[in-house]
Amino acid sequence: MPIRPVLPIAFAAAVLAVPAAAQPSTPVKVELTYAGVLNALHLGEVKVLSLHVVEHAGPSEFRTDIDTQSYGVLRALKLIDIGASATGPVAAGVPMPHVFSFASAEKTKTKRVTLTWTMADVTQTPPHHDGGNPPPTPALKLGAADPVTVFSRAVYAPTGQALCAHNWRFYDGAQIYELQFQPAQTSVLTTSDRAMGLTAAVTCQVRYAEVAGFTHKPGDRHGDWLKEAISARFGKLGAAGPWIFEAMKADTFLGYAQVELTQAKVGAP
Repeated sequence: MPIRPVLPIAFAAAVLAVPAAAQPSTPVKVELTYAGVLNALHLGEVKVLSLHVVEHAGPSEFRTDIDTQSYGVLRALKLIDIGASATGPVAAGVPMPHVFSFASAEKTKTKRVTLTWTMADVTQTPPHHDGGNPPPTPALKLGAADPVTVFSRAVYAPTGQALCAHNWRFYDGAQIYELQFQPAQTSVLTTSDRAMGLTAAVTCQVRYAEVAGFTHKPGDRHGDWLKEAISARFGKLGAAGPWIFEAMKADTFLGYAQVELTQAKVGAP
């Protein structure tokens, strides 16, 4: 499940490791719905993706399920119908990776993969042969988290500025990549933001870097597919929070891809 401009799970995440006091004192359930559009060759926006997220965030553990569906031109080019889930402990106010699984629809079958973080390595079922230059090592894998776990950390952030304070590494079972976040800037709320219950927002610029597990053929645009830094936006849901991923925009050599929050709900589990 490698990162691409139209796959926003990895863009949705990099948050500061916060003290335990910042985590939800009681369990909460957060439901989020997103729509993704692609403006290929700048000819106009076309909906290509929908994303539905259900996160159960508690003081000591979390579970997040994400369902992604592709449409139109994207579905014709690359089928991105993925159901993914992550569960794990919460340590020092931060969700930590433990079990990550996903089912990805392919042309003739459904690919099912489970990753399990242990003290010594990250195991994968079915087994995967590590490749790329350089290949992922156990140390690199253990220093990263799966995309759904990192996404889940936003709910635990104490402030909007904390969401853009660290670099975070992701491991998806084949590749390790890093999102390098720049300091947050306060954003003006729009009418639609307020209608969804957002009370504050921040925006930060994000740079993407490959770390391990990547293999490129001659002519691949792996170094310049992004024309500029990714723009990520986070919003505060309600007066007391939590903070959530709201939107991202990536301007690529083919045009721009954008994902925006369309519905948000928070309450008791």
